[in-house]
Amino acid sequence: MDRLKHLSLREAGILLLEIALVAALAISLAHWTWVAVTPRAAAASALPEQPAAQSHGPVVRRHLFGAAQDGGPPAAGGSSGGLTLLGVFAERNPGAGRAILARPGSRPAMFAAGEPIGEGLVLREVHADHVIVLREGAPERVALERQGSHAAPPVAGTPVRK
Repeated sequence: MDRLKHLSLREAGILLLEIALVAALAISLAHWTWVAVTPRAAAASALPEQPAAQSHGPVVRRHLFGAAQDGGPPAAGGSSGGLTLLGVFAERNPGAGRAILARPGSRPAMFAAGEPIGEGLVLREVHADHVIVLREGAPERVALERQGSHAAPPVAGTPVRK
């Protein structure tokens, strides 16, 4: 006890430094011992393996953003007087869906079935891969634009018979 009283400030600093270094060494040894002794975990999936078609099936069948037609040339009427179909939110009832359409000189916008699109244009029906537009009362089909298609540009609006 007398020794502690007579320690100079310098000796007390050295003693605290030694204690700190011994503590750091003990922590380091404990960490590396823990790393060396702990068994390695085997990487395994917690989910059962499913083919991609099965795991995404219900979502894909709903056609949340529309379904582009596969194979062959694009459907006639892919563009109706410059009107481009970019996406659809199709319902079972074609008169209840919504479509994302781009008109020349304006930004793409969403329209509900029955809403006017522009001068003389009304969105009549929304299907999974196309919409029916009334141009001054005459129905026209506008197909969903396919991304990455290198085919020839679609033919201007072709009348649809119903």
